[in-house]
Amino acid sequence: MEVQANMATKDRWITANEAAVILSRNTDHQVSADYVRMLARSNKIEYRARDGRTNEYSKASVEAYRVRPQKTPRVRPRASTRQEKEEAIA
Repeated sequence: MEVQANMATKDRWITANEAAVILSRNTDHQVSADYVRMLARSNKIEYRARDGRTNEYSKASVEAYRVRPQKTPRVRPRASTRQEKEEAIA
């Protein structure tokens, strides 16, 4: 019985590569393991230290998070810093 409880606990925590695959399934572009680590550092997904070097990520937290599709407008668009080219009227 103890082995089954341990397996259930282990299934709830996944690696960065497994989290990247799950996030990629829910969006229109490929998500990297580096992006998963950035989400964890900014506390957008739950994580815990596996050893001194690697982290594990909560599977439920990863599945609940949604990555914004590429080339969609931001919620609060920033003002453009580009200078408009004046069209010469000939």
